[in-house]
Amino acid sequence: MHHSCTLNKSNVNNQRDFWLEVQKRVVGSDPMALLCVVESVGSSPGRKGFKMCLPIGSELVGTIGGGIMEKKLIDLTADLLDREGSFPFLKRQVHQADIGKDRSGMICSGEQTVAGYFLYGQEAIDLVSNIIAAFDERDRARELEFSTTGIRLIPAGERRALGPDEWCYYEVLRDRPSLAIVGAGHVSLALSRQMDLLGFRVIVYDDRNGLHTWHANTFAQEKHVVDYARMTEHLPDDPELYVVIASVGYRTDDLILRQLIHHRYKYLGLLGSAEKVRVMFEAMRNDGFPAEVLARVHAPIGLPVHSRTPEEIAVSIAAEIIGVKNA
Repeated sequence: MHHSCTLNKSNVNNQRDFWLEVQKRVVGSDPMALLCVVESVGSSPGRKGFKMCLPIGSELVGTIGGGIMEKKLIDLTADLLDREGSFPFLKRQVHQADIGKDRSGMICSGEQTVAGYFLYGQEAIDLVSNIIAAFDERDRARELEFSTTGIRLIPAGERRALGPDEWCYYEVLRDRPSLAIVGAGHVSLALSRQMDLLGFRVIVYDDRNGLHTWHANTFAQEKHVVDYARMTEHLPDDPELYVVIASVGYRTDDLILRQLIHHRYKYLGLLGSAEKVRVMFEAMRNDGFPAEVLARVHAPIGLPVHSRTPEEIAVSIAAEIIGVKNA
């Protein structure tokens, strides 16, 4: 019997969401294939770690890069589901028109290698459940091992020696990145929507009650009314945290920035015009803040795309944050 997979794809933006979608299908007793990009070189559209779940007769989840290359691998995988002993497999895809073997059908240059696995039954249910539970184990890092023999969850760093014909790809499990937005105005609302779409966990802080934009923000996972004079209590050092200061005006922005600027964050940005930033930073320099400390702040925040509306500003900030995340 020839198996097929529905081509409508569910979008997932982080590791946890992907595995939660896989869990829904594997618990529902759907036999499925799982594809993972285990190597990418050059301009390959499928980057290392991209994944796709192909349940039989159900909606696809995720992506391994899109285009004709992805369609060919979906068709290949659907055919292999009928052949016992076809999984795991490893498939190299070269994105050049003038190559014979392993040509993907794309011409963007570069190449990628995709591993395929079959998931079904209680063993698969237990594996996926353990993967999801591992995201909450803050006290110990875990890795996924994709290998010749299957998929395993292992303690981070405990990698095994490989035999001469074996291959392995390791991936550290990371929960979605967190963004703290200090301020709950129109830009905060637009940025919350944009960053939620990009797979970030969003936390919003403001010192005002009853804001329309506060109540309209259904995209943030947490919202807190706080005293801006005590922001260090809410945002201590966190090298993985992204922070955006976008409060109601100069006075509160200055109050917040002076507290947070000495903390370690993945990203610290300040919303405001170039003139506002110039005046604020000049006052801070006069008060003894070193130039190298001020240089840590992305200000004016966002990429210079002549943004005007809150939605455009949110896109420019999101682009800058993604650039930091993926650097």
